[in-house]
Amino acid sequence: MNKIDFTDDAGKIVRSVQLPASWDEMTPEQVRFVFRRYDDYANGTISALRLNVEILFKFLNKNFRAPHGSIAASQEALENIYRLCESCLDFLFAKPKDEVGVMSLTFNSVRNPLPAVRSGVARPLLTGPDSALVNLTFGEFRHASAALGEFFATGEMEALDRCIACLYRRRSARPNLAGRFVQPMQNAAQERAVRDAAAMAPWQKTLIMMWFSACINFLQTAKIRLNGEEVDLALLYGGGAGTGPAVTLNDLALQIARDGSIGNADRVDEEPLYNILGVMWSNYKENKRNEKASKNHKS
Repeated sequence: MNKIDFTDDAGKIVRSVQLPASWDEMTPEQVRFVFRRYDDYANGTISALRLNVEILFKFLNKNFRAPHGSIAASQEALENIYRLCESCLDFLFAKPKDEVGVMSLTFNSVRNPLPAVRSGVARPLLTGPDSALVNLTFGEFRHASAALGEFFATGEMEALDRCIACLYRRRSARPNLAGRFVQPMQNAAQERAVRDAAAMAPWQKTLIMMWFSACINFLQTAKIRLNGEEVDLALLYGGGAGTGPAVTLNDLALQIARDGSIGNADRVDEEPLYNILGVMWSNYKENKRNEKASKNHKS
């Protein structure tokens, strides 16, 4: 957190405010506000300065008002506000390479700031995964990752809608094996989920896309605890060299299905994502033990 002190004319501190210094320190409401106003900035509706000032006032829990009083006082107030924006909001944006470019958001948190969303004319409530995808099934993760990769490759919004439909769906009366009360990704229900995703506001789609991307990066690079054991996820994806997974998620589903420890490929897709990560880690350790035993045998 960044601490901001407000003083009176005599220099006495009359108020202190804590401002977030990272995306993880922001409240979900603050994150959603930034994405909504950033969409207006990206569309040319507001300037970069206006965007920064409105965000600063949001962090200060104040409604934005233009400075009043004399021209000199107004100019001084604007300069102070600008300096605060420069020093306190730099973590939110990456500056463009040239003067005519657009700032980009740097969102990188695995905390979900949009756990549920209403979409379209009928405005059905769509339920999303918990932070870091802890209650996502492997099938949801596999299909969402494939659709997101297609979106990045083609720029087709329909691919992003399919990605979001894997993550956000209408509620069901029964939970899936990961504990989420969402309708299954099957037939008419999934087609409706894609239509629901397509009806979301652009800023909501952008937020979900960036959050899911941050979660994918987390699941490829982080060290987490599974069943009381520290698991280095980077070792499961190219040995931590950053070259991507040695096999595709489709290959992994078929490989685990062939092992028979869980069931067929459909049953593997129904399993909670973190359970599959545990299987991957167990297989990784087994392969390392076999490699070591093979080397010792040869020597």
